[in-house]
Amino acid sequence: MSWTKEQARKLADQILSYSKAPECEVALDLFHAAHTRFAANDVTTSGTAKDLTISITSRGEGRSGTARVNDTDPRALKAAVARSEETMAAASVDPEFVEGLPAQKYPEIRAFHEETAKAGAAERRKGVKAALDLGRAKKLNASGFSETAARWSAIANKRGNFGFSTSTSSEFSTTMRTEDGTGSGWAGLEAPRFSQIPAEELAARAAKKAELSAKPKEIEPGSYTVILEPQAVADLIGNMFSSLSTRVADEGRSFLSKPGGGNRIGEKVFAESVSVRSDPFDPRVPGRPWAGGGGGGFLGFGGFGGAAFAGLPTRKTTWIEKGVVKALPLDRYWATQAKGEPIPFSGSLVMEGGSGTVEDLAVGLDKGLLVTRFWYIRTVNPQNVQLTGLTRDGVWLVEKGKIVSPVINLRFNESPVDLLKNVEAMSAPVSTGNMVVPAIRARDFTFTSKSDAV
Repeated sequence: MSWTKEQARKLADQILSYSKAPECEVALDLFHAAHTRFAANDVTTSGTAKDLTISITSRGEGRSGTARVNDTDPRALKAAVARSEETMAAASVDPEFVEGLPAQKYPEIRAFHEETAKAGAAERRKGVKAALDLGRAKKLNASGFSETAARWSAIANKRGNFGFSTSTSSEFSTTMRTEDGTGSGWAGLEAPRFSQIPAEELAARAAKKAELSAKPKEIEPGSYTVILEPQAVADLIGNMFSSLSTRVADEGRSFLSKPGGGNRIGEKVFAESVSVRSDPFDPRVPGRPWAGGGGGGFLGFGGFGGAAFAGLPTRKTTWIEKGVVKALPLDRYWATQAKGEPIPFSGSLVMEGGSGTVEDLAVGLDKGLLVTRFWYIRTVNPQNVQLTGLTRDGVWLVEKGKIVSPVINLRFNESPVDLLKNVEAMSAPVSTGNMVVPAIRARDFTFTSKSDAV
């Protein structure tokens, strides 16, 4: 099952015709996914999943109520609309209520690829087999996940707004462990096209990391210059951007708040080399035509009828340019308070970088640590985005410009804000899934304790 634009519009119009509320908003999401999972050098599961979500929000007189259903039978749809109206009537008045959007003009974004939508177990087999064969040949324990997904989404309301979007994604990741359990390597990638996933290359990279990370040496926690591979950078940067908004800064709840009120837009906060933008038209990390809703948002920016800028057309936006904060997401309600135009968060992030590879960043480094990625990341202090977490799947000591030996995993306690202030050099940027980021070399990265994790 899939939707055309006309079919999605017909379903949305049908639902809206049942509404008796002053306003009604509908978000439709049809999601197909297929996967192959493997562990202990063998396939463990393979399957498909299809899910339909219909979210109906009735709104009026400062109140709103939402009901969800996964059935297109007219009786189920009428009952869901009635349930949303009952919830609206029982709700308290929202002092920050904003009216629904009038008809919007949404951009055309090519994010759907038939090769991905049609890829099945037979197409995934080659990459999975490469990882399993390599694991067995090298006496490594291979596990991982290969998935393809397709999504059809639509939003509509009684004021004449309608948007339709289609997208696909393909993902492959694998972890290799040595027989003695002391070495672990990981590699993975997500991309819109199935053919963009180099599964054999990723398996080889994970295997090499596993072998090179075996029998790690002890190292004392402390402050180190670090080389963070792109995935490690994405792990931290995503956490920072999920907390950014004009309102949070204006209300004094952000590292971008000014003492006494206001925000630091226009100020240089980060290193000169740091520039970050959202670009929903970038084919490496395409976004959706609208912000929020219709199948979940990115980085926690709400759904249609939730966040006050949801449903606004997405656009290319520069957030940081040469270290200067140029803009922050601004929702529709706070825009009325700040007397500005709403600025939606447009999905993916693209960070500019330098040139060369991760290995090139080691040149000239007297002493530091090379980190593959982080996991189990938690917020310590939301005000300054202080995070804690663990390194994973390979950490190496770098001395005199050379990678000399694997070391044990460590717990970090650091803020991506300080990371971007302390940047010394960056590699060429690469796609990590929903971000394009470089590897980063930065000084004064704090590790607080040792970890037994592999």
